[in-house]
Amino acid sequence: MNKKFFWLLIIGSIVFATLAATRSVWLDVEKDLTFLRAYIPKVTMLPQEKNEAYAQACAACHMLYMPSMLPARSWQKMMGELQDHFGDNAELEAAVVSEITAYLQSQAADKVENIYAQPMMALLKDEEMPMRASDTMYFKLLHDVVKPAMVVGNPDVTSFARCDTCHHEAVAGRFNKLNARIPNYFLQGVWKKLEQESKQERQP
Repeated sequence: MNKKFFWLLIIGSIVFATLAATRSVWLDVEKDLTFLRAYIPKVTMLPQEKNEAYAQACAACHMLYMPSMLPARSWQKMMGELQDHFGDNAELEAAVVSEITAYLQSQAADKVENIYAQPMMALLKDEEMPMRASDTMYFKLLHDVVKPAMVVGNPDVTSFARCDTCHHEAVAGRFNKLNARIPNYFLQGVWKKLEQESKQERQP
């Protein structure tokens, strides 16, 4: 780390802390944080290789999840149960299943190194075989301030599986907390809305 980047990071952290402490007087959160984003690392999970069969078979129904979101054993089990794929029948020709399975396993969390895969695997027990990234401990830690009502109970999101709804660079494999925008929450201020909801819950 060169000295210039180090001091920029320190100054950026101080400015961010000051903004956080005085957030009630912010006039434009987006504008204030723009210059900080350049110095905060993004969680990048885009696989080194792409696979057309995977894109053609899966992108029509949901975003292409990064293979490093799950370990190889999870992909193996998932691809072997496509007749009941989270309540839907997603069966494919045997040759296509074989190709996609091999691809997902080769790029899985326990086969590659990136800023997400390694810590996720470190928190995963040997016998664990999660079928959803949102079931992993690491995912839950990253989303610890996101209440279920903000996602599952949000008509414009409905599920943690819809990563690209809040992370607009998710399809490109890039995730950044500062760029996350939860529909119906960001414009009003997440904490302000949560406070209002808590008050309403306490009312007799």
